[in-house]
Amino acid sequence: MEVLHLDYRPPTAGWVLPLQTRLLNSTSPTLRERYSRWAEVGLSELGIAVATRLALTFYVSRRLGVLLKQLRDEIAASGELDDLLAGGYVYTPQESALLYEICAAVDAFFFEFRSCYEVLGKFLQAFGHHILDRRIAENDLLSVLSAADADTTWIDPLRLNRILFFHNTAPWIALRIDSRVPFECSLLVMKKNLRTFDDPDDYVTQPQLVETIEGFQIASWKLRDWLAVQIDEVERQTPSTA
Repeated sequence: MEVLHLDYRPPTAGWVLPLQTRLLNSTSPTLRERYSRWAEVGLSELGIAVATRLALTFYVSRRLGVLLKQLRDEIAASGELDDLLAGGYVYTPQESALLYEICAAVDAFFFEFRSCYEVLGKFLQAFGHHILDRRIAENDLLSVLSAADADTTWIDPLRLNRILFFHNTAPWIALRIDSRVPFECSLLVMKKNLRTFDDPDDYVTQPQLVETIEGFQIASWKLRDWLAVQIDEVERQTPSTA
C-alpha cells in the first residue's frame, strides 16, 4: 500500500517546544537523562497531540464565527426581520445547509475544546511522571490555575455540554436579537427543542462560548508556565553540570 504523508506543522507547536529546549539544555543531568526518553515514554506523541488539538480549537472557533457572520449578514440583508418577529415566524436561510453547518460547528466546538483539555491533562500527567518524577492529578492542575487567578468556571460546563451533545441529543440554534437597527444578534445553542428561554440551564449563550475560548487559552499557557517553574525546582534540587 502506497501512502502519501502530509505536512503537519501546527502553529501552536510553540506550546511544547520551549519545554523540550529547556530540558535539552538543562543544567540538571537528571532532567537531561529523563528527556532522552521523551519519545520512548510517549511524550513526543502527546506533545504533538496537544499542539494539534490546540490548533483545532482555533480553527473550529474561527469556522463557527465565519458561519455566524454569514447568517447574520444574510438576515440583515433580507429586510424580513421586523415581520418575522412580529408574526413569530422562523427565518429560512437561502441555503438550508447553513443551519446544519452551524450546528456541526457547535458540535465541533464542544468536542475539540473538551478533547484538547483532556489531551493536555494527559500530557501534564505524563510530564509529571516521566520528567518531574511526581504525580499530577486534575485537582492539582485546578489548584495551579486558581493560584494563578485563572478562571476555571468554564471547565465543568464544557464537560457536561460535550457529554450532552455527544451522547444524548443534537444541538439546535436560535439567535438572540440584541438590536434591530443596526441589526445585532448572538448565538443561542439549545439543549432541547425550546419555545421559551426562561431557564438559562436549557441553552448556551455566545458569551459563554467566548468565556470558554478565553478561559481555555489562559489556562493552557498558565499550565505551560507552571511546568517551566517545576523544571526550575528540579534543577535547584539536583547537582548542576553548568
